[in-house]
Amino acid sequence: MLDLLITNAMIVDGQGTMPGAIGVSGSRIASRHAEGEPLPAARATIDAAGRMVLPGVVDPHVHFYGEGIGEYSRLAVRGGVTTFIGMIRGAPEIPLATVVEEHRVAGVNEAVTDFSFHVVLYDRPESIAQIPALAAQGYTSFKMFMAYKRRGMMVRDEFLFDAMEAIRKVGGIALIHAEHGELVDYMEQAAVAAGQTAPECYEPTRPAEAEAAAIEIVALAAQATGCPAYIVHLSSNQGLAAVERARRRGVPIWAETCPQYLLLDNDTLREVGAPAKVAPPLRTSADRRSLGTALLTGAVNTVGSDHASFSAEAKAGGGGNIFAAPFGMSGAPTLWPSMFTWALDNGIPLTVLVRAMSEAPARLFGLSHRKGSLSPGADADIIIVDPALRQTVDVKSIAPAVCPNPVADRALAGWPDITISRGEVVWHDGRVTGMPGRAQLITQQRT
Repeated sequence: MLDLLITNAMIVDGQGTMPGAIGVSGSRIASRHAEGEPLPAARATIDAAGRMVLPGVVDPHVHFYGEGIGEYSRLAVRGGVTTFIGMIRGAPEIPLATVVEEHRVAGVNEAVTDFSFHVVLYDRPESIAQIPALAAQGYTSFKMFMAYKRRGMMVRDEFLFDAMEAIRKVGGIALIHAEHGELVDYMEQAAVAAGQTAPECYEPTRPAEAEAAAIEIVALAAQATGCPAYIVHLSSNQGLAAVERARRRGVPIWAETCPQYLLLDNDTLREVGAPAKVAPPLRTSADRRSLGTALLTGAVNTVGSDHASFSAEAKAGGGGNIFAAPFGMSGAPTLWPSMFTWALDNGIPLTVLVRAMSEAPARLFGLSHRKGSLSPGADADIIIVDPALRQTVDVKSIAPAVCPNPVADRALAGWPDITISRGEVVWHDGRVTGMPGRAQLITQQRT
């Protein structure tokens, strides 16, 4: 007997849409049934009539320093996330194994849904030396920043090449924040010195050319070392062109974009100021359209939230100086609804979203043995949504300590009625039902 049977469903995966039912046994998907097939008995049944049933979102790009991993996960299940991959870093002098273990313990004790980690590398020789041991534990994705020079996070080209060589040797993948840090630092300091600190002065200091130039360097490193490269939060048509040039000459390179780059443009920053400050910055409507087309064609491979939350007070802390405000938006609670609405409004098939938000991130980061699909044997990570319901949700009531993402002011469709993680309902009818301590660390397995 099955533990759970989801009936009368419109099942959507990366291959298409079909009416039918899904059976769950324990924590795994046990069976899929076409409409009209005899259905097995089950201890519990969910009638999904009029709703869509999709694989849970695998969010490949998360920062949870704003609220902690437990509270982040409670926001994420509202947005359809059943697996998240956190970007974790500690102080440069702390051993990476210590950083990883501290975050693992926090995750298994506090999170309500499953997780994995990308390990951030600082430009220090001992960082590279620790890569093999981390990979042996199942951590094979490593993040480097080509920006944030004055914050001590920017890596030199020499370090980038050496680190990617080490990552290739362990069968891993390098994630890169691709902005030309020296150029950005120079232009930002020049703007501040000239008193140009209003919101509209921010984007010109991080131009699309800075993103494209950094991607060209990453592509050269990937070509020279053979290490796969993954460009996080691609924001511009120029950056996209640099990615595609590299691919044409056989470079192993993938690209991620985020809802904010598809739904918002730089007018939003001028209108709302610091709450819309992200890096890379919001671009033009033409960039937004280019990225949307690239997601449709597969030139952009994944969608990540780049969730990075701050309080409204912290976001306003620049006192009118946009350069003094922190970077980031809280994308977790609106992740699936924002993208569902974007797809609905632009005539994009939902199969495109499933591939970019579930299947591709699971495959690229070594989680597809358990995550990202509705195939029998996969973890029963499922979201059930009402496609006809469009509503504006008061994110301030959900997370009063978090400065809302400007997307949250819109009427969005596709809010999950139910989010299921490993066969257990963790979000239902407006309430988090998953308990802290049930989450699992999913180690990365590469072929």
